[in-house]
Amino acid sequence: MGGLVRSFLAGAILAAAAHGMTSAARAEGALAVGTSGNFAKDGFAVGGAINKATKQDAIDQALATCRKYEGAPKMAALCRIVATFTRECFATAFDPKAGTPGVGWAIGPDKPTAEERALAACQATAGASRRQFCKGSQSYCDTHD
Repeated sequence: MGGLVRSFLAGAILAAAAHGMTSAARAEGALAVGTSGNFAKDGFAVGGAINKATKQDAIDQALATCRKYEGAPKMAALCRIVATFTRECFATAFDPKAGTPGVGWAIGPDKPTAEERALAACQATAGASRRQFCKGSQSYCDTHD
């Protein structure tokens, strides 16, 4: 899973977030995740969108990005919206060791809060022996940092 997560984080979130960073007047975001619930075995797919003109635009972009993820095609087929937001941030965190279950994502009113929540979610899924290895990965804000 570590490779899957790293590939995703370098591509899917960055592409989705950067795609929408063109206008401060836009203020809708969404986060999509595809998972079987077994991160260690199956990995996951994720896609985010920020700074979209409408909630539906954000949903469409997040789902499209998530469904294009090639690192875990079976999980990409399972993508669904897990959150929509306006003028908030999303963040991801993961345990970089392949085959481990630590993965987290979160929404927050600002970048530090979203990052803290994502890290806590990763630690909760990682289990006692891997909790300390969770690392914040990416975070993006919808029209503000």
